[in-house]
Formats: sequence, structure tokens, C-alpha cells
Amino acid sequence: MNHQLRTPSSATAAAAVVNNDPTTRRNNYNGRTATTSSNYRMIIISVISFLLGLQFSQLTALFQADFTVGGYIDNNNEDVTEYMTWAPDEIENEERVIINNHRHRDEKEDEETTMKQQPRKKRGRRNRKPPPRYHTDNYDIDNFKPLPWSLPRPSPIRYQTSEEFMKDYIALKRKNGIPLPWEQTEKYKDDKVTLPRPIIGLNFPKSATLTMSEYFRCAGITAHHTATPDGRIGICMMENHLTNKPPMEGCNTDQNNNGDIKSLEVIFDIGLQGPPCYYASLHDGGLENIAKHYPEGTIMLVTRNSTKWAKSITGWNGKIMALWAEEACHFDGSSLDGEGMEYWNDLFTSSPGKLSRKKVKYWIEFYEAHTQKIREFAMKHLSLTYVEVELENDKMAEQLEYYTGVTQKCVQVCHPGPHWIRKHDTTSKCHPVGEEPPEIDPDADDDSTT
Repeated sequence: MNHQLRTPSSATAAAAVVNNDPTTRRNNYNGRTATTSSNYRMIIISVISFLLGLQFSQLTALFQADFTVGGYIDNNNEDVTEYMTWAPDEIENEERVIINNHRHRDEKEDEETTMKQQPRKKRGRRNRKPPPRYHTDNYDIDNFKPLPWSLPRPSPIRYQTSEEFMKDYIALKRKNGIPLPWEQTEKYKDDKVTLPRPIIGLNFPKSATLTMSEYFRCAGITAHHTATPDGRIGICMMENHLTNKPPMEGCNTDQNNNGDIKSLEVIFDIGLQGPPCYYASLHDGGLENIAKHYPEGTIMLVTRNSTKWAKSITGWNGKIMALWAEEACHFDGSSLDGEGMEYWNDLFTSSPGKLSRKKVKYWIEFYEAHTQKIREFAMKHLSLTYVEVELENDKMAEQLEYYTGVTQKCVQVCHPGPHWIRKHDTTSKCHPVGEEPPEIDPDADDDSTT
């Protein structure tokens, strides 16, 4: 048997013979085509799978997301709100409603939190003008030290009626040769009021302070109650008293609707329960400061039945009684050094009632002592003109006309405070005598501070 050894050249030649065979060439082409198609299919399947996987991961993130004010935030703290675009409309709309509801709720909570953190502003009108010069905002309990005050112990002059006292007062003036203004017809014939100015009313609150200021307004002269364009009368008088200035300096002008400025002639309700607390007729030196700077002026007092007044003021405003007693004024006689304080403090503590507004008996004594102090002062300062009338006296209007020259028709029944106006379904706080709204209770509570 002969064996022939193949060389490389012979192997190459053999392969060429095979490849040139038509059947072999067809089989090789078909194999390559099948392989390429299979690769394309695998690529397409991979791409589709990738895209489906991407969408599925985003869908999972969507339903695991948290709602926030800014939009949809997933657990990786990324905004995925944009992926709502592929969701069905009903899902998108529903989810957006939820987002908006949460947004509004959170915004409201943020706003409420901010408001709680900010200091509370005082209620008042928007664009409020700066306070006037004499304003209570300049004082508080911590920076105001109560001023010393005094009232006399009982004497016979305390228990006189207003008519009885005025008879004695007029007799003393005549005895000393001092003319009475209301008898000087020639001097006051061209004047609207037969009294020297200024006229300073010393009435306590709930003692016709508004009635008297309206009475003089009706006469056609300038009159103010409680405050002037410059602020509270009581603060103005206090600061002037403490600096030895005329009581009305800095608060002695009035401005009408046309802008005309006139000298202020009449003031009533000149006290302030505080802080600061000041009443010229109670605090030491207040009356003396009036006499010093207005030696020929007029002081007036309208008195009431002391029991009616005490019940009226204690039932009107409990806060004012607390300020009068233990808070701002110390009219209970405590925490103050001064003449008679021990007497008044003993009287206060021994009076029935735990609260200051319940101590009606004490405030009756307090009111009567106040009237007594003013009467004694008038008797010692005869250059001043003093006029006193009693509110419950049926002849009060007639007496006022006699002393002032102002017609008694100008006397009205006045009740300060919007509460009274609403309660009685009326539009005015003052009415002519006999023309008041029905069922008026003169001691009814109102929310005025006068």
C-alpha cells in the first residue's frame, strides 16, 4: 500500500476545490444569513426589554413617591412630576388634585406658623396715623410710678347739697367783695358764656362729663371731652403739673372741619385711670397748679347721688376699678406714703367685698370725700370762679342757665359708648331731656372709657 505525504500546498489546493463546489458555497451563505438575523433579533429584544424595564422602574417610583409642595418627589429626593405625562388622563388629574390639596394645606400651615412667630399687632385701622403727643402708649405699669394723692376725712361741708353749698360760697365771695361773673351783665353782654375761661370740669367718670361738654358746644364755644387733637387731656395736665407749666399748655387748641385753629375754652373728663393715672382733683398739687396758672379761671363740678354713682361705675367697668384700686392709681391707700393713706387703706380693706368693684361702700366714701376736697379748695381760692350743680336736681338745667348764660335747652341726656347706642337702637349718644329713647337705664353698662 502506498502512502503519499501531503504538503501545505497540496492541502490548500484541496480546500480550493471544495470551496469552488456550488453546493458548498450555498450552504455557507445560508449559515451566515441565519447568524446575522439571529443577532438582529437579539439586539431588538434587548432594546425592548431595556425600555420596558426603564418604564417599569419609573412606574414603581411614581407610586412610591411622596407628595410635597414643589411637586412629586421620589424616595431619592428627585422630582418625578414630569413622568405624570405618560399616565392616563384620569390618573394624572386625580393625582394632581391630591398634589394641589396638599400644597394648599401646607401653605396654610406655613402661614399660620409664621403668624404665630410674629409679634401680635394691636388691633386698629389700617394705615393708622402716628399717635398724638399725649398718648397712653408712652406709659405702662412698669415705667409709671403712682403719684401721691389725698382726700380729707369727713367734715360737715361734705354732706351739704349742691344748692346749700353754692349759697355759702356765693355769700363768702360777696363778703370779700369779689364780683360774681353771672351778675356782671355788662362785662359779658357780648359773650356766649358768662364765665371766665378756661372752664375746667372736675367731674368723675359717670357724672355727666359728656353732657357738660356737649352743653358748652351747644353754646357755640370750643369744648372737648377726654381728649383734644393733641391727645389725652389727663396726660397733658399731668406732664404740665410735674414740670410746673400751665395745665392746658400743649393741649389748649381746637381745629374745626375747615382747618381753623381756635383756643380751647372748656374741658371735661380730664382724668385718666392709667397707666398713667392722674386726676388733678385727687393728686397732690393738681388743683393748686390750676389756681396758680389760671387764678381767674373757672372750675366746675356736677355731682351725683353718691350711692347711685358708686353702683353705676362699679357695674359699668370692672377694669377701671382694678386700675383705680390696686393696679395703676392705688386709690385703695396701699403702696403709697402720704397723708391719710392709712385711713383710706383701712377703710378699703374693711369694706365688704373681695374685689375692688364689689366694694361699693368704699367708693361711696371716696366719691363724697372728693366732692368735699373740691369745695374746701374753692372756699380757699376765691379768685377762681366755682360752679356746682347736682345731676338729679330737677332744677339743674335752670341753675346752669343762671350761672353760665347758656340756655337750658342745650342740656341733653348723654350716654357715651357705642354699646349704649346699639342697645337702644339709636344713632345719637345725646338727646334732649324728655326725648330719650324708651327704656333708657342711666346705669346701664357701656364700653366707653369716660
